[in-house]
Amino acid sequence: MTTSSDDAAICPYTLKPISSIDKSALAVINPEQSDCRHQCSLPHLVSYVHDANAGSTRFCPVCLQSKVVVVCDGNAETVLRAGKHENDAREQKIVCLRYGPIHYYLSLQSTSSRVSPSCALSRIGAVLGVDVKQMKIIHNGKIIYPDKTNNNDVSEKILSISSLDIAKKRKKPSLVVMGIRHRQVHSKGSISNAAIGVKDILFAIVGMLTPRSLWNSISWGMGWTINTTKSLLGGLYLFVQSILYPPHHRQG
Repeated sequence: MTTSSDDAAICPYTLKPISSIDKSALAVINPEQSDCRHQCSLPHLVSYVHDANAGSTRFCPVCLQSKVVVVCDGNAETVLRAGKHENDAREQKIVCLRYGPIHYYLSLQSTSSRVSPSCALSRIGAVLGVDVKQMKIIHNGKIIYPDKTNNNDVSEKILSISSLDIAKKRKKPSLVVMGIRHRQVHSKGSISNAAIGVKDILFAIVGMLTPRSLWNSISWGMGWTINTTKSLLGGLYLFVQSILYPPHHRQG
């Protein structure tokens, strides 16, 4: 979705305008929730969701209110929002999958009209940061990749299953991806765990500095202050009352 507000929005991670991010590298969070649908850098969001404190609930880095459940890239979100049918979704080359607790809808990057055998796998591996050779893809309890009988050419099968899921508007994608993320991809070698932790803290701080997040924090702080003050004053009133009017005097 491209509106004037989207053009003015800033990614909480890169601090660049959302409109300057390529749609294949753009994450749209919970696209079907009217109170979310926020956008940010896809690689940064994947790192935020899966790396630090694995298994803990992650909230939208923009509003800090909605749990991150569904993540689309910019191209896939356009197709889903348009309500495409199975053949349309297949033609647009959208794959949907589950990785951990998150549902992903990803468009395939291809300049050719025909999907190359490794295109779907490469896209999934690139976005999730998982080595394709170490990846496993499961469908209905059965491992469909790796598949040596088919020379590991499963892109067409992945597209077919994904297109059917999208057409039937299933709540959860049928494909489950398993594999360990390689977080330390860096030109100068591996990033230490301490550096990863610092990076995640910085991402969280930047996410909290957005206007909406600041307003939510201020509103929560004011509410907490008012409630705490009321409780203290109420306790002080009861204390003074107990001194001025002891229980035995009140009974008399």
